[in-house]
Amino acid sequence: MRIVWFTTLLASVTSFPTSAETRPTFPIEMIDAFEAQFGVTEGKRRNHTKGFCFEGHLAPQESSIALYSNATMFKAPSRVIGRLSHSGGNNEAPDNQFGGVGIGLSILDQDGNNSRMALNTLDFFPVATPEAFLALNQAKALGKDAVAKVKQKYPEIGTFGAHMAKKDKTVKPYEDQTYNGVNSFYFVDEAGTKTPFRWTFTPTKQHGINVDTGTDFFFDNLASSLKRGEVSWDMTAILANSEDDINNAAVQWTGEHKTVTPTRLVIERISPESEGRCDTIVFDPLVLAKGLAPSDDPILLIRSPVYAVGAGRRLSEKAE
Repeated sequence: MRIVWFTTLLASVTSFPTSAETRPTFPIEMIDAFEAQFGVTEGKRRNHTKGFCFEGHLAPQESSIALYSNATMFKAPSRVIGRLSHSGGNNEAPDNQFGGVGIGLSILDQDGNNSRMALNTLDFFPVATPEAFLALNQAKALGKDAVAKVKQKYPEIGTFGAHMAKKDKTVKPYEDQTYNGVNSFYFVDEAGTKTPFRWTFTPTKQHGINVDTGTDFFFDNLASSLKRGEVSWDMTAILANSEDDINNAAVQWTGEHKTVTPTRLVIERISPESEGRCDTIVFDPLVLAKGLAPSDDPILLIRSPVYAVGAGRRLSEKAE
């Protein structure tokens, strides 16, 4: 059964528009690199392995978004199925240790259009190209010497490491995190005019840690926060300045930027992944409804085929 999955997926991803340097077999090599680095938890995602599901809605906020986009999800409430997760391939990743976390959204607007998003707590990406990301993850599976050689070839990794070393390492639950989109997208208006931007999701309030901590307390803490009141994020778009590099995820935008907050994400309920509706969803950020469009960022463009190969492996394992 796995062979059938791989054959079908490879046929679909080889025609996907990626950067010129990316080999047709790259998506398989990328998932192989995750498996070499983290191991394989059968039936689970190869990255962001540990997580759980939620359901909620989008509540429109600033009407000024109509100047930039005609997307229905910004005009009227939309339904959301989402997933909160830990970065990496460890299904037992401890909640009580600092680490990257992420959020995925599948949004169904009132016109029946689906859009998907994938964000995390990084401020920018460690590398600028798919090949560099593959080399870095392959090196991590081999050890420090291999990683050091990759850093020499791709100096942006050092810049990213220095930035991460200065980060606040305080442990925060999912609901108190700010989630960023390291890739750029475009708003598209009725006339077809494009405005480049990046997403940032900011919690509307801080909830704190309300339960006994341990290696697995994030689910219980979010359940407690939901009982205490609304858990939500303002979904703010940072509009690009003329000097911003739209197609390089390894470059952080700095200085003052115009922003617009078209909608708010509100969580209504959570569930373990085994009981929720998010398990089979691929949170591919290139699934975009009218009013939104992707940039030419090569890291963004490679996501669809890589996600497809990863989904093929885990879903075929579930079916066996």
